[in-house]
Amino acid sequence: MRNEWYVACRSADLVEEMLECSILSTELFLYRDAEGVAHALHNQCPHRGARLSQGKLRGDCVVCPFHGWVFDGSGRCTLIPANGPHASIPQGAKVMSCPVQEAGGYLWVFVGEPHRVKELQLPFELTDPEWRAVPFVVEWEAHLTRVVESVLDVSHLPFVHPESTGTDVNPKVEGPEFSVTEQEIVIVAKPYHPLVRTPLNEEDNGSSTITFTWPNQLILRTDMFEGNQMATYLALTPVTEAQIRIHGLALRNFLQDTEAIDDIHYEHNVTVLEQDRPVVERLRPKRSPLELTQEVHIRSDAPQVRYRIMYRKALEQEQQGGEGHEG
Repeated sequence: MRNEWYVACRSADLVEEMLECSILSTELFLYRDAEGVAHALHNQCPHRGARLSQGKLRGDCVVCPFHGWVFDGSGRCTLIPANGPHASIPQGAKVMSCPVQEAGGYLWVFVGEPHRVKELQLPFELTDPEWRAVPFVVEWEAHLTRVVESVLDVSHLPFVHPESTGTDVNPKVEGPEFSVTEQEIVIVAKPYHPLVRTPLNEEDNGSSTITFTWPNQLILRTDMFEGNQMATYLALTPVTEAQIRIHGLALRNFLQDTEAIDDIHYEHNVTVLEQDRPVVERLRPKRSPLELTQEVHIRSDAPQVRYRIMYRKALEQEQQGGEGHEG
């Protein structure tokens, strides 16, 4: 799914130096111009294929390390030193650029067709100053579809996360209760999902939900004491078809200055994801089958089945040149 927004990095990580990034096997580099505006360009000079990220920044432009060609933030070549400063620039002397936007503390890149850029929808917690956000990043050797489904799957919890869910959890799944729209799947997590059941809360303190927003965002919310909430946000970026980078935030709207809670929530999230990783990485086939008959499904798999239908529809629309899911 190329015609979508994917996280390249945290906004705070792109400062004075160029930063390399790969999204769906598209090698990019990012930089900020003199005004602080972020740009994303393909990391290959059209002249002899040099990696532009090895070059230097000069004002708003990037200088190729091989022959000194200069490119601006749109990818247009503005100078070829070997031809002199007044020579015309060949039409093909340009680098592909990608749309970029900064939102929710992240730098998002659209690697698809520029005329298909759509609105980026984010959970309110990412922009609300009342919410404390502790970032983390992990990488898995897995396909996007399998990672999404691992978060939507409530029946694996007692077997993969017994330390998080509790060893006394009944493996029988009631439901799960969930709803589906064009853009979202929302699950009421019973038993508690390990990403929202932390050492700071218990099951009878409130409700817990898992929300998937097409195509690559998940947020797991849980009620805490006295109306407070904690949440875990995940933005999935496919580095390649077989490698995923998970950009996460441990979120809460209470006791924002308590570093001990930062540490507890951070460690909890990273630990739970690490429990999932070796299982998900070994799933075969690597990508979730698009034909529902290729795997056996039971009642508790209903949210994953709906996700597969959503994914297959969007993939078919993209391959046919349609707009896919509207933003």
